[in-house]
Amino acid sequence: METRVDPKASFSADTAGHQMTVLLDQGTYRHLRFRRPTSSESWFEIVTSPGLLTINGDMGTFTFSRLDDMFQFFRRADGGINDYYWHEKLLASDSPAKPYSPDAFTRRVLEDAVGQLDDAEVEGEQRSEALAELQDSVLEWAEDEHEATSALAGFSHDLFDFADALGEHDFTDYSFHFLWNLHAIVHGISQYDAARASEEPVAA
Repeated sequence: METRVDPKASFSADTAGHQMTVLLDQGTYRHLRFRRPTSSESWFEIVTSPGLLTINGDMGTFTFSRLDDMFQFFRRADGGINDYYWHEKLLASDSPAKPYSPDAFTRRVLEDAVGQLDDAEVEGEQRSEALAELQDSVLEWAEDEHEATSALAGFSHDLFDFADALGEHDFTDYSFHFLWNLHAIVHGISQYDAARASEEPVAA
């Protein structure tokens, strides 16, 4: 089973001490860079042009398109992110934003299995044995997408019917890098807005 790391907490720790440098700021044409003065670890930059925003750096590259001013699209007063909607506006990336997830596979197969057992009112030892067989025959292979889906497709049991599971279930989840970059975009825009609102000049 994969260990999930909180992308928001990781982003905050990874970017502690980062400073913003404004390389370009001409309307919707912007180039902002965020890094520590003495280290390039976990650096990132945000580049916009009309209708496009690209974030690039140590955690990958993602390009989005929605509004003419993409800062308006991503600006969030509460500091939160909207992974589902923002993923819909993703044009390109250097790695999958929503890849196969062993955790999602296990969770969704178990939800399906428990639902079937509940519908059939299967309880006690019979229920435990059925779930144990599912674990040994299918969920044990969850780490590898091909092995997991093959095991599920070939699984046969009197109490379960997964004939439509591969077509109906989504075994993907947002990647750590994708979510980290969404937090970086929101944070970066917040830092830019604060600098613009300040009377102090921003770095150039």
